[in-house]
Amino acid sequence: MLKPNATDRPGQRIEDTIMAILEENPNHEEFLFQRIKELPAYHLEDSQIYSAILKVLTSLEISENESEFVWSEIIQNQTKLNQCMGRQVGFRVALFDYFTNINPKIKNPKTIEMKLFADTEKLILVDELTRLYNRRHFETALIREFKQSTRYNQNLTLLIMDIDDFKKINDTYGHTTGDEILTKVAKQITSCLRMEDTACRIGGEEFAVIFPQTNEEQALIASEKLLEACRTIQLSGKSVTLSGGIVSYPEKVKTCEEMYDLADRALYTAKYSGKNQIVAYSNEKRSSLRFDANLELLFILPDKTLKTISKNISVTGIAFDTEDDITLNESFDVKLRESDTNQEINAKIKVVRKEEFGFHKYHMAAEFLELSVEDQSKLSDLYTLHRYKSKIPTGAVS
Repeated sequence: MLKPNATDRPGQRIEDTIMAILEENPNHEEFLFQRIKELPAYHLEDSQIYSAILKVLTSLEISENESEFVWSEIIQNQTKLNQCMGRQVGFRVALFDYFTNINPKIKNPKTIEMKLFADTEKLILVDELTRLYNRRHFETALIREFKQSTRYNQNLTLLIMDIDDFKKINDTYGHTTGDEILTKVAKQITSCLRMEDTACRIGGEEFAVIFPQTNEEQALIASEKLLEACRTIQLSGKSVTLSGGIVSYPEKVKTCEEMYDLADRALYTAKYSGKNQIVAYSNEKRSSLRFDANLELLFILPDKTLKTISKNISVTGIAFDTEDDITLNESFDVKLRESDTNQEINAKIKVVRKEEFGFHKYHMAAEFLELSVEDQSKLSDLYTLHRYKSKIPTGAVS
């Protein structure tokens, strides 16, 4: 029987499962395939299992198209060696002979204890603090899963998320507490995952989860459960929260290179539209919801200051009317003031749209070019305030 702890860990790589089975019984590699097929957590094509086993045993990247054929060739070679030697020859001896003499993919072999090799590999691929996979493994895993999804016409979703206000946690409670929060968040993430999902720590407080065979709707449900689990972590009586962005293949993305960038954009929207939420990337031209907000807008020019009132805001820009003919595509330093909270935000904006609707009267839209971390936080607070003031969104801005 398989030990439950050996192979039943959420987010565990198929390679780790193979290693766990080999640890229990290292001398019957030829039965690995059947053992993995019996596991309910894995729903893989036969060739995918074979290629994973060969990767563990040889460190060779053998294509799924070739792996099943190679496996049968090794079994045949083992039978021939048994006959020639007049005794049972181990599977790995047959494998070694095959890759050095029959199909020479290994030109200068080295013998090493497999557990020692696996432990060394984990030092390279696993984050020491959280025990999640690191960015190096994330990048490799995303490419591998994307290739598999395109080959078999399967869904794939990427979630990028980070801990809200983590800098404030470090500054207030110290880095030791910050590390404890990171560790607790990592444990909650893995507790919510299937075995085929891959969880990674890809930056300071930034995490990624790769969801194979998962569409956007399914990933949103899974991600919301994950955030809910993290909210059980308490710090001074308050819940720790995360924000995240997801993007799905083939619904919203066509290439692997786009996946991280677009999920990161969705994360940006989640962070600066209130935090503590998951946002799915939208490939519509106008993707950021805007809400009515009458803020005092001051244009700081070299010789004067122009004043007007904003019409609405989004996490990426602002719309307003003015009687001043402000130059299109030019950047300006501005101040935003909110009367209810007396919040003041300094920013640099660029006017991207201008429509004249009367004599010296203009509708304008501008995008934010520069915002400090402090002003980004203020914008997030303002955005949240006016999002709840305005029950119905008025539209969207690019």
